[in-house]
Amino acid sequence: MIRFDSEKIFIGFRLGFLIGAVVALFKAPRIRLFGWRSETNETGHGVFEIVTAKDPITESIAEGKEAAKRRRQELGLS
Repeated sequence: MIRFDSEKIFIGFRLGFLIGAVVALFKAPRIRLFGWRSETNETGHGVFEIVTAKDPITESIAEGKEAAKRRRQELGLS
């Protein structure tokens, strides 16, 4: 009969969770959530703003649409 030691299972679960969290931090894409702008506001202090990450797929689609629009204009189809 197999006996499970609940304390060892719990320790293994916590250790696996911690290792997984560390690996996820290193594998995740780098996103800058906050950033300083070099300009100042009325009070003379630096402006602190939230910087959103850009979606590469959305950017590629927009670039493709612009290229198609320019090509249609070149061919006189628009």
